[in-house]
This record gives sequence, C-alpha cells and structure tokens, in this order.
Amino acid sequence: MSPSEPEELQELAALYALGLLEESARRAFESRMKVDSEAESLVSRFGDIATSLLEVIPSKTPPPSLRERLLSRLPAEAKESPLPAEVLLGQGILLVHGRQKPWEETGIPGIRKKTLFYDAGRHYASNLVSMEAGSIYPRHRHADLEELYMLSGQIRLSGHRLGVGDYCRAEPGTLHDDVVAESDCLFIALASTRNEFCRPPA
Repeated sequence: MSPSEPEELQELAALYALGLLEESARRAFESRMKVDSEAESLVSRFGDIATSLLEVIPSKTPPPSLRERLLSRLPAEAKESPLPAEVLLGQGILLVHGRQKPWEETGIPGIRKKTLFYDAGRHYASNLVSMEAGSIYPRHRHADLEELYMLSGQIRLSGHRLGVGDYCRAEPGTLHDDVVAESDCLFIALASTRNEFCRPPA
C-alpha cells in the first residue's frame, strides 16, 4: 500500500457516504466494500457523522464548484469503470488485475490468498498469499514443483529468514517445515493443490 492510499480511501468513503460519487465510481467503490472491511467501516462512520451534522447544522446548499474540487482530487482509476479481474488478450494469454481479485480464506488463521490462475488438469495454482505476523503455514509435502517469491515482509523456513526478493524452490516429493511469518508479509506461490500436511516429527 502506498502512503497516499489511506487518504484516498477516506476521500472515496466520504464522497460515497455523501452521495457525491459518479455512477461508475460508485459501482467500483461498492465492489471494493464487498472485499474491504475497512472501506465499509469508513462509509458507516462518515454516514453517522453526516447524519449527526444534519441534525445540528442549518441546511445550506453547497456551491457547485465544491463537488468538482473534491472529484478532481480522486485518483484517475476511481473515476473510471472498474477493471475486470481477468482479460484474455489472445489464445493462451491471460491478464489478471490482482486488485480486482477477492481475498480468499485458506482455513489457516492469519493466512489468505488470491488465486491468480488455477490449472484444473494439473491441480496447480498461482497464488498471491498474505500472512499476518505470527501466522504459521503447517509442515507439508509437495505433490509437484513449488516456487515462492517474497514481495514484502519476512518469513522463517527451516531456520532461514526470507525477505523481499528472496526465492524458494521445492521439488516434488520434498518436505517443507512450518513456514512462520515474522511480520505481515506477501508473496507469490506457485504450488500444487494436492500438497499434504504432515504431522511434526516425534
């Protein structure tokens, strides 16, 4: 997340709560609220504030220029129609807009994923994985080649710390010990969906 994104999110939430977003931007923000609890919470908060103000401040019509000034501060993508999550550019070429993909729960506390691509025939997935600090991905055996590339944060694997730009490759049949998130982190994982969790050695 860039430093400006929290401020932009608050501006979008305030404009949505006040009913000042254009139709396309409104639809895009409603889609975002479905997967972003912070956005939904901000809209609720700004809506409560707006309601309270209406009860104590005399009604006054704002100048038309105010709306234009507020909208001019929004990032260009907020004013455009939302991008599709996937675009087929041609035979065998797929483009994925990751920000449009929803986060999925993995069933493991603190770990979520976005499935960027799934090869049903091979039972193999390309995932964007988010781990909260302290979360643990259990010990597992690889049913196929697995590759991991760190985008942010740090994890610890078999006594080694992996940070931004680090890469791990595991051949089929190999065993991974617990993967422990030392901080909030994000990484790309290319892995089989047939991996098997293993009990720790006695």
